[in-house]
Amino acid sequence: MIVSTEAIIIHSRRFGDSSRIVTAYSRELGKVGLVAKGARTTSSSLGPALEPLSHVQLTVYHAKNRDLHTVSRAETAIARSRLHASYEHLSAGLLMCELILRTQAQEQPDGEIFELLCKALGVLDASTQQEAYAVSVAMRLRLADIMGFGIQRAPLPNELSHVTIDVTDGTVNAHSNGIRLSIAAYALMHNSLRGRWMTSQQADRLEIESFLSVYFSHHLDTRITPQAFNTLL
Repeated sequence: MIVSTEAIIIHSRRFGDSSRIVTAYSRELGKVGLVAKGARTTSSSLGPALEPLSHVQLTVYHAKNRDLHTVSRAETAIARSRLHASYEHLSAGLLMCELILRTQAQEQPDGEIFELLCKALGVLDASTQQEAYAVSVAMRLRLADIMGFGIQRAPLPNELSHVTIDVTDGTVNAHSNGIRLSIAAYALMHNSLRGRWMTSQQADRLEIESFLSVYFSHHLDTRITPQAFNTLL
């Protein structure tokens, strides 16, 4: 079956001497594995459109009962040049894509998740280097909302040095058992969900990444540790 679909490339790796294996998140197909034959040759028209973070229009030969399908055409649907313009933008985009890669089942499309990823990449493309990480935090917290285990939208507490988030239900307070976050880290999360892009320190990012890893791992019953975060340190 031939399928034409809009997609975001969330992962890509070399395959053989001249090809690529690509994972895309597609509006119609969800997370889907693809083979792009000859994509790494100089004469191929596929290669430039199949880099991670690319927003593309794909033509796919979709075979039943196969884990990998064949790409016959890939064209840029929306160009977002700033995503590759700095380490901050690239790393933030990869954090978002990697979480989609690790949390979504194969070929289970979800239009809301696709729209979230598209919108987040658009916001990231318009952000400054200092704002990029906060955009990635907002997207990942909203993904938790869509998946049914979002954190509580609690106001920023006054005169406290930390808050605690209960991993079981996402409630936020100063005294419960759960994951302890500094006020600075929680403020970045709190403001990101409201579209306010705060700059962040390395210590805040470490706290937030640790929280997101534990939180998603708990709810999905599998270890979620983003490799892309290493590029932010």
